[in-house]
Order: sequence, then C-alpha cells, then structure tokens
Amino acid sequence: MLLVTGSYLGNGTDNRVISGVGFQPDVVIIKAVTNRAGVIRTSTMSGDRSKNVTSNGALSSNVIQSLTADGFTVGTDTTVNTSGTTYYWVAMKTGNDLTVGSYVGNGADDRSITGAGLQPVWVVTLADGDDSVFRPGPAAGDASYLMNGTAVVTNRIQALQADGFQVGSSVNVNENGTTFHYIAWAASSRVSTGSYTGNGADNRSISGIGFQPQMAWIKRSDAQASVWRPQIVSGDATLFWTATAAASDRIQALQADGFQVGTNAQVNTNLSTYYRLALRDGGP
Repeated sequence: MLLVTGSYLGNGTDNRVISGVGFQPDVVIIKAVTNRAGVIRTSTMSGDRSKNVTSNGALSSNVIQSLTADGFTVGTDTTVNTSGTTYYWVAMKTGNDLTVGSYVGNGADDRSITGAGLQPVWVVTLADGDDSVFRPGPAAGDASYLMNGTAVVTNRIQALQADGFQVGSSVNVNENGTTFHYIAWAASSRVSTGSYTGNGADNRSISGIGFQPQMAWIKRSDAQASVWRPQIVSGDATLFWTATAAASDRIQALQADGFQVGTNAQVNTNLSTYYRLALRDGGP
C-alpha cells in the first residue's frame, strides 16, 4: 500500500486537478475542515461518481470526478471545493495489504464476498444507494457500524474471512441489484488494528502500534461518531466522517509508536471499548 496525505484550499473551480500525489490512487478520501461530510472514491467507481459516506443516497457526480496518474480531480460540490475552505485528503494505492473491489447485491444472508486476495482486518462498504458500513477487525460476533455514527448494527458485515468478508441480507450491504464498492485492509507493517479501554486521562498515548501512523481512525464500540486524523492535520484537531467541523480533544497527535488521545467520549471514556485502525505509507 502507498499512502499520501495532503490539503488544498477550495476555489470553486470545476474540473480542478489536485496533483503531486506521486501515483494513481485507488482510494481517495476528502474531508472539509468545516461541517461537510467526508467523501470517498475508489478505482472501482466509474465515470464522475463518488460516495458521500454519511448519505444513503446514490453515488454522486461533481465531487471526486476522477482518479488521475498523479492525483485526482474535483468538481464544485461543497464537500470538496467551496472557495476559501480547507480540505484534507488521503490517497492510497492498493498493494498486499490494501484492496478495493465491488459486487452486486443479491439479498442472500451469510453471503461471502471473495476474491479480495487477503484476509481483511478492517472493511468499508460503500453502496450506490444505501448506507456506508464498516467493520473493525477486533469487533466480535455479527457486529459492524454505519459510517454516519451509530451503535452496533447486525446483519451487515458479519465476519472477516480468509479471502474477503461475509455480508448479511441488509439492504445496506446486499440489496438485490445494487452495486457495492469495498475497501479492505490486511494486517502488515503498514496496517495495524486493535482495541483499547478508555481511562478518561488527557494526553494519553496509545502505543504498541509499531510505527508512526499517517492516518488513525477510532470508533467507540457504542453509539458515538467515529473520528479520524490524517498526518497533514496540525495542532489538536480531529476530523469526522459526518458533516461536523474539525474538533479538538480527540486524536490530539500522531506519535512515533501510535497516537495521543484526549478525554472526549469519542476516544477515551473510562471503561469504554475503542477500536482503532492505524495506517502508514509502504513506499521507499
């Protein structure tokens, strides 16, 4: 997996090229510092289409319009290019520890989505007309979460398997005739998942990851919005997937062997369980 983070200032110009990534991405994530939802595009999404990850609507146009040899292009949608707004982005290229794919729903329960070529430790599904779902590897049983911030939901991503993952019959992951796109990460020296128990202490270091992340993602095991932070973000600021402005006291810093959290309930309530994903670049 290759991974680069960056930022740009919106200018409202259509077909705007964001270059200098250094490779053609298979995954691009963009999030405004303001109260706009995060958007994701994968290389399995054709044409001018990408996904607002907190919407249950269809893939949208005029957002991340294309993935290019050295970056990506954006349209004029407010989630990616309002004049004067700062946007943070993460671009990833597939490798032994990252894959993307797609499948067409058939409504069948306990359906295995195979052909990933790896055993995932974290999976995201992005539906063309339904909610986006993710499953952290450490989650037990038939447990996953909606990207728009929920408690545990079942009958979605039911299990992570040797060559992919299993989905239930929910329309969010397997509506008959609907196309679903997925991102799957496998454990490696660049991908680390795990869990920790909150203790309520400020400036707490979550260590033992084995590298300095360029992106960290945390989800409390109950009804709290998940939060994430790319390396490019400065100061004590964390991003949401939802249409929420960047906030402090969550993921306060990315450190040499992990990351630092504050006291907010989304990252460190005493005795609560938290799942985490940490990613870094695999390039030279």
